Amino acid sequence: MDKAITVKNISKKYKLYNNGKERLGDLLTPKSYGKDFYALTDVSFEAEKGDVVGFIGINGSGKSTLSNIIAGIIPETSGTVKVNGYTSLIAVSSGLKGELSGRDNIELKLLMLGFNKSEIKDLEPGIIEFSELGTFIDQPVKSYSSGMKSRLGFAISVNVDPDVLIIDEALSVGDKAFAEKSYQKMVEFKKMDKTMIFVSHSLGQMRKFCEKILWLEYGRVRAFGTVDEVIPKYEAFLSFWKKLSHNDRERYKQSIMEGQIPDEWYNNGEDHEDSEEITEFIEEPTSRLGHVKGGVSHIYSSPAASKKETDGEPTDRYKNKVYYIKKQATYKDETFYLLSQEPSAMNGIVGWMKGSDMSSRQHIAIDTDEKTFHFIGTGQAFEHPWGGKKDKIIDDMEPYRDTEFKVNRTVKVGNDIWYRGTLNERHIWLPQNHLKS
Repeated sequence: MDKAITVKNISKKYKLYNNGKERLGDLLTPKSYGKDFYALTDVSFEAEKGDVVGFIGINGSGKSTLSNIIAGIIPETSGTVKVNGYTSLIAVSSGLKGELSGRDNIELKLLMLGFNKSEIKDLEPGIIEFSELGTFIDQPVKSYSSGMKSRLGFAISVNVDPDVLIIDEALSVGDKAFAEKSYQKMVEFKKMDKTMIFVSHSLGQMRKFCEKILWLEYGRVRAFGTVDEVIPKYEAFLSFWKKLSHNDRERYKQSIMEGQIPDEWYNNGEDHEDSEEITEFIEEPTSRLGHVKGGVSHIYSSPAASKKETDGEPTDRYKNKVYYIKKQATYKDETFYLLSQEPSAMNGIVGWMKGSDMSSRQHIAIDTDEKTFHFIGTGQAFEHPWGGKKDKIIDDMEPYRDTEFKVNRTVKVGNDIWYRGTLNERHIWLPQNHLKS
């Protein structure tokens, strides 16, 4: 595929001064004043044409700095950025002049983008209509709320048809209706194979819209990969972060900026009475279904309990059934899954099992829309999707051939679609290949 964005070894350095005198001295004398601060250090990633990449990270991690460099608003200190096509940045009040009216800002920005007077005249009505600013369009932008500024910036950016669209927290302000309208416009761009970068603290929006995630941590790349790969790790990090005191956060920040490995820093940190308990294993939310494999295995009260086989319960009575996996954890380089008998919340918890003792598949809820199918007459019906022998409700579907089956829930298990409906006043699950429309 064509590379839309190539960021290679980007660093951005600023000078921090204690006062104006230091700043002036740095400009006028050969002596160096101030302290070097790296907002970004050796950042690299690539986006293909049509990719939607989310930037995540706690405040101060460099998300907006990287966005502005890609958009060409600020220069990098070192490294290279290559963008194929025209880039448009949407950020609250980005590029807007407070003394000018909204209409004047539209004309100014379009002129700066190379549009002529005739083209601006054609584009302006659509921009004003999309912004929903009404009579405020002729008021000074300095009188706008943050939501109104975001509306105007978004309306200008999406109506100039950019090749690369960067949305930096622009949907976090303003009313819900406009945010949904903006989201639908982004969906249109996605269908048109536009490349997009989405900066937000909302992991729900990230899961809903993005395909890849770049996790920045104090100017460095912590992870880059698919949504399913990166977001669970980031959520586990946030859980760890919330447990740190202010002083510990500052020490952690310093270690990251010095290039130390975060896990090593925390395990070796001093003055952490609870560090062993906190970092013994990190839980990550997940949504999977799992079967217990044959052979000898155990269920534990926690991953740490696996250190002693006597602490585990034999899994013999748990075999030949499917379980909902609510969480996963890594402990001493081994993956563990938290099993439950129920799909909702944390009800029906069974315990932790080693991932090597289970077969598992990703479990995705698709919708609860009502659908109507007919039984083909093949296969078996189960109490749960991807069920085992103990989940089986109907052994043979032949007697129900061509019978109508009304579906009220659809899920995806691995690569297979499963449907739930009611038969003989009982809920059953069947895979797609045993039904016909």
